[in-house]
Amino acid sequence: MSSSRENFQGGVFHASIPGGRAGANVSIVRGELIADTSGEPTQRFSIPLSQCKLDLGGATGRMVFCRTSDGSLTIFSEDKSFAKELDFQSGGVLAGQLSTLKKGQRAESNRFGFWLAVSAVACAALLVAGYYGVLSAAKVAMRALPVSVDEKIGTMAFNSMEVGRKLDANHPASKLVQEIVDKLKPHAKLPDMKFKVSVVEGSEVNAFALPGGQIVVYTGLIKEAKSAEQIAGVLAHEMSHATLRHGIERVGQSLGVVAAIQLLIGDVGGLLALGAQVAQTSILTSYSRTSETEADLEGVRMLHAAKIDPKAMADFFEMLKQKMGDLPDAVAWISTHPQHETRVENIQNHQKKLPEVQYEPLQLDLKTAQDAL
Repeated sequence: MSSSRENFQGGVFHASIPGGRAGANVSIVRGELIADTSGEPTQRFSIPLSQCKLDLGGATGRMVFCRTSDGSLTIFSEDKSFAKELDFQSGGVLAGQLSTLKKGQRAESNRFGFWLAVSAVACAALLVAGYYGVLSAAKVAMRALPVSVDEKIGTMAFNSMEVGRKLDANHPASKLVQEIVDKLKPHAKLPDMKFKVSVVEGSEVNAFALPGGQIVVYTGLIKEAKSAEQIAGVLAHEMSHATLRHGIERVGQSLGVVAAIQLLIGDVGGLLALGAQVAQTSILTSYSRTSETEADLEGVRMLHAAKIDPKAMADFFEMLKQKMGDLPDAVAWISTHPQHETRVENIQNHQKKLPEVQYEPLQLDLKTAQDAL
């Protein structure tokens, strides 16, 4: 095997790392995947390519995870060239794993559809009517839940997650993000929602939202942003997920009949515990395409109302496209996010429908925040 022709920004999960997770410089040397953690002291971790177990996901749907067979060590990156280099350095062995994952999910989906159809035919009409009656009633009950339920689920999920080292509230990057949230909050669909933003060390150009206003922003996103307005575009998008209650909607979809029965008998406490588990484990696979589009458009409305040019949101997606490009089909298929071109077009078209307003540049010192990182 030859040495890797480049290094990749990524990260590593291991019990010996404080917090269990750290950003890392990832490379492939003589058949081994190597991760050198950033910061002091530097730690080195490695996995032979022949022993690498691959998985796909990430909040953006573009992340490639390489794990040991016992799951004790995970090295990951969402660099656009990472999957191709793994394929090249492993002589196609790992690409075979990706292809198998894709085929396996399709086969599982087909099997599920077949047995679901058989079960539907076998069930009595009364039972079928009762089943759908419970789900319909649960949807109404889910929408009627107070936002405080979202907040409790989000808080419980966040407290049980290992997201990495959180920056102090007085850090310039934390202050910058908080000032942007404070400017957007009065224009949110649910202005009384208590947004809690955590800036976390990590090389990922990413952010995610939990139910109830818990938002995590990685320092990698702040470093790559070309303006404070671009960060505002990302935050408006994530805040919209919370105010449109996509998190609680996803909890209901994931728990299905279990949640329906609990809701209808008034067991909100049981829903909180199960909901927190769902919210915690579903972050890496992100929201549905429909929810992502809704959050884009609601974010545009918020930015416009706050007199921040929504074009910055479209510019950010354009930057991501140029930086990350497209991964091989075996990796890209898992993404639930709309394509960059579609998102940009939707944002631009929606902005044109809004009344004219004089946008005001954000008077925030992005460079100082970036330098502090």
